[in-house]
Amino acid sequence: MHKPYRLCLGMASANTSWSEEDFSCSICLDVFSSPVTTPCGHNFCRTCITKFWDEQVKYKCPVCNKIFDTKPDPPVNTLLSQLAAQQP
Repeated sequence: MHKPYRLCLGMASANTSWSEEDFSCSICLDVFSSPVTTPCGHNFCRTCITKFWDEQVKYKCPVCNKIFDTKPDPPVNTLLSQLAAQQP
């Protein structure tokens, strides 16, 4: 189960402990690839969330089930992308 966390716009502090779970897509369960953030604040690989929404009748978040009126086009989360790339 994912623990809620927030990423600041600044650099993460040196004493912050990150687990692999913090950098894993809840759809494919792998480390993020081109991570995007949905309007409700959840992160997914761009390919995973796009495929998920293409297979749905309603556009919703797979984590919190928030329904979106139109298909979102979430931007790449560059900070999360950089942090995920540093994971072993």
